[in-house]
Amino acid sequence: MSLKKGALSFVVPAMVGVFLLFTATAYAQEDGAKRSELERQLEQLEQEASQLDSNLQKTQGETRTLANETATLNTEIKRRELEIKRLTLVIKKTALEVQNKEAGIGVLSRKIDKSRKALAAGLFLVYVYDQDNTLTVLLKNGNLSDFFTSVNNLQKVESRLQGALGEFRDDRTELEEEKNELEEFQEDQQDLKALQDVERRFLAQKKKEKDELLRLTKGKEALFQQLLQSKKRDIATLKTQLFYIEKTGITAEDAVRMATLAANRAGIRPAFLLALLEVETGKQFEDGVISVGTNVGTGNWERDLYNCYLRLGKRTQAENEKKAFFTITGKLNLDPNKMPVSRKPNYGCGGAMGPAQFLPTTWLRFEDKVAELTGHNPPNPWNPEDAFTASAVFLAQSGAASKTQAGEIRAAKTYISGRSTCTSYICRVYSNRIISLARDIDRIL
Repeated sequence: MSLKKGALSFVVPAMVGVFLLFTATAYAQEDGAKRSELERQLEQLEQEASQLDSNLQKTQGETRTLANETATLNTEIKRRELEIKRLTLVIKKTALEVQNKEAGIGVLSRKIDKSRKALAAGLFLVYVYDQDNTLTVLLKNGNLSDFFTSVNNLQKVESRLQGALGEFRDDRTELEEEKNELEEFQEDQQDLKALQDVERRFLAQKKKEKDELLRLTKGKEALFQQLLQSKKRDIATLKTQLFYIEKTGITAEDAVRMATLAANRAGIRPAFLLALLEVETGKQFEDGVISVGTNVGTGNWERDLYNCYLRLGKRTQAENEKKAFFTITGKLNLDPNKMPVSRKPNYGCGGAMGPAQFLPTTWLRFEDKVAELTGHNPPNPWNPEDAFTASAVFLAQSGAASKTQAGEIRAAKTYISGRSTCTSYICRVYSNRIISLARDIDRIL
């Protein structure tokens, strides 16, 4: 039997691979101009934001007068408007990344499919050849030179088959990595939209705050100073800052009490802890898919946590989270099927527990420290005091114990991404929003 056609069967997939690579490159080039323009606009907004931040730092370091307070509010309003514009651009940019990633995954999937068929053909040829003994092969060829040519072609096929198998495995690994990156882009896009809605609410709040300031002071410094003193520990004012936390059923008074207790135990600022929990809760509430009450939980461990990770091909993580969840509920003598967790969003999985939204495996990392600080053994992730303390411990260990802005930014980035050095736009928006809100809360506490 001649194997010349079999040897050539590996040329076609190679050509297909080149064509598909060219197609992927074309997709990238097509989006290049759009991304460049978005990046140019973002850079311009970045410069404007930097100037506004400098203005804020300057006015906040001065004595609080009516003129300074009005200037600060005006700058904050401009800053929030600017942030919303920036988020709109980043969401568009992320959409392009998602589109490009989906196109690349499609190209790679088609290449893998072609490779699979070529491998099947090559393996079949080797199988057929292996069924013949040496005498049969010799008789099938007209002369001895044809016989050796056939044997040589078989060796080439086997060699190319080994190479193709290696490339096929590499492509499968790359496809899995590309799918994981796509999921991250989609999750980022979802979080960015949620944070944009949070920014819109804070913008409306700042405008209302400015109008109320002008109404109450009537432009008089003496009235402003009286108002400034009366605002100390003004719970009505604080309620506007803890809008989302109150939606969970935790009153502003209880939130302040538990946050102060937890923050002091862990050695961080109460205002920073409150700000982070408010933004984190708001991000959950403003998600277009997740309904109000998510951080208390409308999901089920099996559907939204375990089965979700299984569908994503993450069996190890699925088993680890399941084991941790059963360990937590077992210690507390709770029925795991009745305990609420966060529902699965558009991308990724749910399964986060209680007000602090900890995944089971993450909760276990801090369980002993929470028990030590609260005296609750075992601590309960659905108990607000324990949940606030767990968040405070997490943040303290991530940099917030320094009580500096740089340390708190590192802690906030770690809370949302797991990396204190995260440079993604969502990490920057998230941490900046928390720092800004902490500053507002600190003026009231």
